[in-house]
Amino acid sequence: MSLRAQLLAFGLLTLVLPWAGMRFVQEMEAALRRGLEASLLASAGTVAAALDDEPALIRPVGERADEPAPVAATIYAESLRRELTVDGFGADWGPGEATVRSLPGGHEYRTGVYGRYAYLFVAVADPDIVQQGSPGQTPYGDRLLLMLEPEAGVSNPLLLMTRAPGRFRAQRTTPPDYAPSGSFEDRVLSAWRSTADGYSVEVRVPLDLVGASLGLAVIDVDPTGASDYSVELGSTWQGAGARPSRFIHQLPQLQAFVNQFSRAGDRFRVVNRDGWVLSDAGDVESGAAAAGASATTLAERLFRSLLRRDDAGYGTLEEPFGRLGDAALRAALDGEPATAWFRRGPEDSAIVAAAAPIRGPDGVLGAVLLEQASDPILTLTNQALMRLMMFTLLASLLAAAGLLAYATFLSLRVRKLARAAETALGPKGEIQVAVPGRGARDELGDLARSFADLLRRLREHTDYLRTLTSKLSHELRTPLAVVSTSLDNLEQEPDRDAAQVYMRRLRGGTERLDSILVAMSEATRMEHAIEETTPEVFDLASVVEACSKAYGDVYSERSFACELQTDGPAIVKGSGDLVAQLMDKLIDNAVGFSPAGSRIGIALVGAPSEFVLSVSNTGSALPESMREQLFDSLVSIRKRRDDRPHLGLGLYIVALIARFHDGRVEADNRLDGDGVVFRVHFPRYAE
Repeated sequence: MSLRAQLLAFGLLTLVLPWAGMRFVQEMEAALRRGLEASLLASAGTVAAALDDEPALIRPVGERADEPAPVAATIYAESLRRELTVDGFGADWGPGEATVRSLPGGHEYRTGVYGRYAYLFVAVADPDIVQQGSPGQTPYGDRLLLMLEPEAGVSNPLLLMTRAPGRFRAQRTTPPDYAPSGSFEDRVLSAWRSTADGYSVEVRVPLDLVGASLGLAVIDVDPTGASDYSVELGSTWQGAGARPSRFIHQLPQLQAFVNQFSRAGDRFRVVNRDGWVLSDAGDVESGAAAAGASATTLAERLFRSLLRRDDAGYGTLEEPFGRLGDAALRAALDGEPATAWFRRGPEDSAIVAAAAPIRGPDGVLGAVLLEQASDPILTLTNQALMRLMMFTLLASLLAAAGLLAYATFLSLRVRKLARAAETALGPKGEIQVAVPGRGARDELGDLARSFADLLRRLREHTDYLRTLTSKLSHELRTPLAVVSTSLDNLEQEPDRDAAQVYMRRLRGGTERLDSILVAMSEATRMEHAIEETTPEVFDLASVVEACSKAYGDVYSERSFACELQTDGPAIVKGSGDLVAQLMDKLIDNAVGFSPAGSRIGIALVGAPSEFVLSVSNTGSALPESMREQLFDSLVSIRKRRDDRPHLGLGLYIVALIARFHDGRVEADNRLDGDGVVFRVHFPRYAE
């Protein structure tokens, strides 16, 4: 993964901040929702407690006291917005006026209540209409049957039929044929109209005549029948002897009672034990519109999208129309208070509903349902919190963008450095030391400077290797020239005494060549000797002291001073013989660079984790350009020459022995500027 991708991935971690803020908002909203739910439950409970003492408002006179009836055995009459004209056309039953319900046989009907009357519109699908014959004679013709129950257990069937379209009077009838009787019920207003696929009947019945039950049946006469035989095609009740369907509608007296508790933006509904709405007071439209209108900014719409809950649609609260269908809220009909949230409208405004049970002497009579519009994201009402969330999100995005830009900048710097490393070696072996970014004061600048230093040292070493041939040729050319000229002179010199001079020169040249070869092979022998040496524990101080005493006799033209600051034995692990050779090389180097009569200092100083052996001499200072190459093979900086060959292998052997002891060697100019000091660091031996 590239550096830019890594920093971008790290920058994305800043999104944890808005995520944590989002979680905080969700928890806060949940708490606000719980608070709102508790408030609505308390209000609904207050109305329910008031209705506990008014059971007659929930169960009016004539209502059945038996077991709850299924939905299919109930006719719910919706509250109409205006008084209807009974003409059989059904023009007043516009869209939304009342729900269309179906009957077996393809028939449809609608029911509604306005004031003291119940309205009924029936559309019958009958391609072969059979009209009534002469009064009292068969066929009785196609007809509708209304089964009313004004009092509990008292049945009042009415026959809806006529010989011609228009208004007509309902007739009382009796089972089993439900034939015309000629006894009319003038309180019922009816109208008949023919349609393209049958006929329609519109009826208005006083509520006190309907009572608590309403049955509707379509009786179709067989046109091929020989006499007055009738067939019941469809009804709202099933089976012979079955009671008519329950007739439920909103109760004006209950509505007036609940209106006392209604407030703007609150909708109170009272349902019976089967969940049918008996009262509907108030309206949540204004509250819902205000909640939906609040989401006007892009930020609010964004937060609504991110924090949207999976609430059910508001239309699922009633199913079918007029009956509480939400499973959560129906728990109130079992005696448990309940709440539920719904969404509605283009802005998905929220509706919160709370249901509290109404209890009577015989158990739960119904429930009070309180609905209120609310912003779906309650915390959006806190503008300061919303701004905080926006600032957090923007800060995270800016941080991620900044890290991406910075990662791109770093990637460019790294790529430049990589290209410089790839092109550092030229086609002819030349080394380019220039590295971009060396002036930067950061880690990449340190890396660039390290690369530049490495390339510089590599170029110096390469230059040294290139000049190695001339150095070796210089060291070998002199003895070879001596040997060559001596041989030439010997060939031309007849005098034996004169020949002795050339013989001595010849021997000196061969000895010089031998010394050069010995010096060149000494390093190789030393490397093999180090590899074959077994490390052992010894006292470094005693080795240094013994060697120091011998140097005064070997180099009589120099004075030596040995100082031991070890506070006891200096125990290290390695080889005392190799340390002696290391000191010999350092002393030989110091003697070679110091003037006659000068003093050479030898010191061994103890430190907490190591011992430092130092050899210092007066003389010329070290060139700055050669400090790092002094301990390489075949490197020499001697300016004066003597009869001995100097190939620069002594300090190389010193470095080999120091590494064998897990130490290191370094060279530096003396503090007074007159001479050089070499230091060898030996780690202490730890058992």
